Amino acid sequence: MPARQLLLFLSILCISAASQAQTRSLSAGFGYGFTSPHHSDMWNYITGHAQQCHFQYLTPRDTNVKQGGHTLKVIDICLINPGNPDTMGYSIGFSPQFHFPLNEKHRSHFVLGCGIEFNTKTYTEDNCSFTAIGSHLNALIILGYKRTFELTPSWKMKAELLWTHFSNGSTKAPNLGLNIPTLGLGLEYSWNMKPAAIAKRELNEPVFSGLWQFVATGAWKQVKYEGRIKPAFSLSAEKFFPRSKSAFGIGSDLILDYSMNEKLTEFNDTIVPFSNNIKLSLKGLWTIPIGRLQIHLQAGSYLKNGNFKKEFVFERLSLRYFVSDNIGLHVALRAHFAKADAIEFGIVYRHFQKSKPFIGTPAF
Repeated sequence: MPARQLLLFLSILCISAASQAQTRSLSAGFGYGFTSPHHSDMWNYITGHAQQCHFQYLTPRDTNVKQGGHTLKVIDICLINPGNPDTMGYSIGFSPQFHFPLNEKHRSHFVLGCGIEFNTKTYTEDNCSFTAIGSHLNALIILGYKRTFELTPSWKMKAELLWTHFSNGSTKAPNLGLNIPTLGLGLEYSWNMKPAAIAKRELNEPVFSGLWQFVATGAWKQVKYEGRIKPAFSLSAEKFFPRSKSAFGIGSDLILDYSMNEKLTEFNDTIVPFSNNIKLSLKGLWTIPIGRLQIHLQAGSYLKNGNFKKEFVFERLSLRYFVSDNIGLHVALRAHFAKADAIEFGIVYRHFQKSKPFIGTPAF
């Protein structure tokens, strides 16, 4: 339920811009690439090239706003052939996205999308070679770069390099996940709204990262097929160094992962020391605020991990929405290289230093 509520919130956030936008755009594109075989078992069923079709509706936040106003809010529907539909099936994805301009002419964009994917085939007894996906419904993440070329005032051609990932975050085994890089081309049509049709609304000021953020999360994991479901918890402390539109930082995670016994042993009756359930990490951070929403990209390594040989580097993509100046909701996907490890849900506390009032020197 929390994942569905988050997706609903992101969808409303993107769609709400439609009535306020000065311009609107429709876009369609086709991409060609391959499914990355990041595990040796995947060579058995990755036999062809992957194709993607994307259909998008785009609106800017507010082009009258200098900072962040040209960020595009996008509703994306994608159809994916991973390369071997007889075994891997087909994928249908829905994702709210943000396209961040990388230059002053707003022709180059960094693409970031989070949503839900439905896969028509999963691992079953009859389809036992397909070890990548254990559930029909999965988390979807799209990262990439987009470059547009103006053909006419209304028409643009676009070229894209996209990296598409979907998996269930170890909530149901097996969960190797699929990673699909593609190169694509497409067309984009834009039209201006009439001034009378543009509803005027003041944008919310961005809630910046502050100096510190503290996060508490929980997750559930199934490591082995039809195995026991185990909980995982984490506490994080993050120190930020704000810049003009974003912030960089460093942080650390203390993780209590009860699924480690399943990972480190062949048989369920073997018990590992409790200390192997504890992980300690050190990470680097980058965050972008959009109103009350914050997008966090993190990467780091472990100072302590009982499975360090296979899990020595991790990445995390998280979304945080602040319901007040200090308290926010948190959802994240943590992965080890190309394999998702957990979908984390939790709360975040933001601490910031308020400016001190100026006290003048009394005159005698």
